[in-house]
Amino acid sequence: MKTYSKSDLMRLAIEEHLKCEEFPRVGVVISKSGKILATGFRGETKGVHAERVAIRKLTKDKLYGATVFTTLEPCIELHEGQEVESCAQLLIDSGVDEVVIGVLDPNGTIYSQGFRKLLENNINVSFFNRKLRQAVEEETFEFGDVHKVYGCGKRRIPVVYSGTEIKVQFSQKDERSIDIKWSTLQSIHGCVDLHSSGGAIRIASGARNFGDVSDPTVFRFPSHCERLEKDMIAIVKPNNSTFYVLIQLIDIFENDIIFKWEVRNDK
Repeated sequence: MKTYSKSDLMRLAIEEHLKCEEFPRVGVVISKSGKILATGFRGETKGVHAERVAIRKLTKDKLYGATVFTTLEPCIELHEGQEVESCAQLLIDSGVDEVVIGVLDPNGTIYSQGFRKLLENNINVSFFNRKLRQAVEEETFEFGDVHKVYGCGKRRIPVVYSGTEIKVQFSQKDERSIDIKWSTLQSIHGCVDLHSSGGAIRIASGARNFGDVSDPTVFRFPSHCERLEKDMIAIVKPNNSTFYVLIQLIDIFENDIIFKWEVRNDK
């Protein structure tokens, strides 16, 4: 049986996650002493997470002391009475010695909690190298890099600790961009702060959808930071920018938000 280096096993886990036909993509390789024991990817068995797919292929004896390479942070229990145990708990109960993670899950409900749960249960945790983490980031989520968006769309992002910075690029071919940052999420009050540089943000007061905004300059009181509540629309246009971004807060949760955006050339 061939012996692989740790970097090789990371790459093989990425090869597994590229087999996924659904997002987020997740691939797993289980090894011991550099030898592959099992692999798995999300969707290989319908409705079953990649870690569970791979673990089911092995006996408890083979799993004991093994190292698991997973491209995405293992999930945790999201509510009491959950019928299926989380992947983090499954790994803990399996007797594996180490888990090597590609990227932490950007879902604010999970972010860093799977990582912490493993550590709290004496599982050694390490991460893919920086170059391979970037490759995982670009291929794991439906929209690629969680810190860059293009054109128009909708996504769910975590807003934790110091906040989440995002570069809004006009398109994949047009590299003009505007930087925004979400911070100070207060789910109990139903609001979150949107930042951009130098008085770039205006609230489109009264607008209910993007089609209601025909000219961003009709809205007064530009600021570098605006507090948004659900359904509010903000216009982000820094000085000298040749385009602007419409942003609407769609929903708000304890640790993350859903927002949509649309870029428009400045007339």
